Amino acid sequence: MALPLPIPPPARPNAGVRTPLFLLGVGMALLAFIAMFAFGIIFANRGLTGRQVPVVIAAVDIQAREPITIDMVSLAQVSSSSLPPHAFLRLEDLKGYSAVVPIYKGQALTANIVASDPDQIQSSSNAYLPIPQGYVAMTLPSGELQGVAGYVTPGDYINVIATVNTSLFSPQGPHMATRTVFSNLHVIRVGPPSLSPKEGQAIGVSTSITVILSECNAQYLEWLLTNVTLKYVLLSFKDYDVQPPAPDPTCPPTAAPAVVGPTQVDARWAFTKG
Repeated sequence: MALPLPIPPPARPNAGVRTPLFLLGVGMALLAFIAMFAFGIIFANRGLTGRQVPVVIAAVDIQAREPITIDMVSLAQVSSSSLPPHAFLRLEDLKGYSAVVPIYKGQALTANIVASDPDQIQSSSNAYLPIPQGYVAMTLPSGELQGVAGYVTPGDYINVIATVNTSLFSPQGPHMATRTVFSNLHVIRVGPPSLSPKEGQAIGVSTSITVILSECNAQYLEWLLTNVTLKYVLLSFKDYDVQPPAPDPTCPPTAAPAVVGPTQVDARWAFTKG
């Protein structure tokens, strides 16, 4: 009787084929982990930063008391989560404001470092007046009849009319004469600091207005204030000349005359020839 043939054992898989497949699986799993980790970081950062919003920052260093002008500031984008409290979001909102403390380039402007009311700035460090280089500020007396019934406000422009008795200049044929002596004077303040309104805001009848002019003209105006009657007329906003007046060759803006008296005043405005 014949014996059955022995059954051969099953063939073992080739180890050389299994190893690359194993490594491929490990690599794919590692890539999937890295991809999910990266996506998680991206979404986490988006959730932390939030949407971008505009904020006003200083384009240059701004000194304390210095009026803030449009060329001193710019807009930057920051995340809503990092937006400082009470920050300014629009450039036009800073019109009429001055720095309370030094503000450095790139710093966001917030309500606690600027002020529009001079009383919010310490009395020892009131905001600088907006005086162009080469000019001075001078305060003139005002009132209801002299100062257009209180309708003059900061930012307006006025003409000054003088009425004089020519006997001040010559005893011959004295008479009254009226002439416009100054044109387009820029009003920068009305009343003392505690009463000064924002530009364009009425305050009512005040006892004084502050204008800018050259130091030479200031001496002539002081003589007129002392010796003649002055009245102010308010110009239409359509006639405003926002540029400082061209220098008068007989009265340079940065130089003061040696003396101002009747002879110099009459030579300039010719009251006796009227």
